[in-house]
Amino acid sequence: NKVGSLNKINKAFSELEQEYEREPSADELAETLEIPTEEVETTLGVAARHVSMDAPFVEGEDNSLLDVLENSSTPGTDSALDYQESLRKEIERSLSTLTERQCDVIKLYFGIGVEHPMSLEDIGEKFGLTRERVRQIKDKAINKLRSANRSKLLKNYLGA
Repeated sequence: NKVGSLNKINKAFSELEQEYEREPSADELAETLEIPTEEVETTLGVAARHVSMDAPFVEGEDNSLLDVLENSSTPGTDSALDYQESLRKEIERSLSTLTERQCDVIKLYFGIGVEHPMSLEDIGEKFGLTRERVRQIKDKAINKLRSANRSKLLKNYLGA
């Protein structure tokens, strides 16, 4: 059953990614799940990600894949908008490697998806945490983002 196997692999992937603070290898997944490495590689290779054309990129927003796909009956799209959309998409993908709390803290601190960035104190009040604990969560999340493979893609956008 490929779906069941994929679900087990995805669950183990998330757990190991949290533990190692990096993406686990196929060998590490196979060892954890006690299945052959080839089965992990085959299952991951078959599991193409399906995306709805009209589903929003970010929950609560109106932008969807249909909004950014080029319509052949209209003139070409503005490359600056393409760049911004691609950058926003990469940021969301990078943030998806964080825990929910880390993601919330980073978004609020840097003003991603909100009107204005928030201070560590304000974020602490929102979550019932001390300023110091929020700083620790933020720093750990930033380190995690720096070590993730996705940071290489973001560096291309940011010229770093």
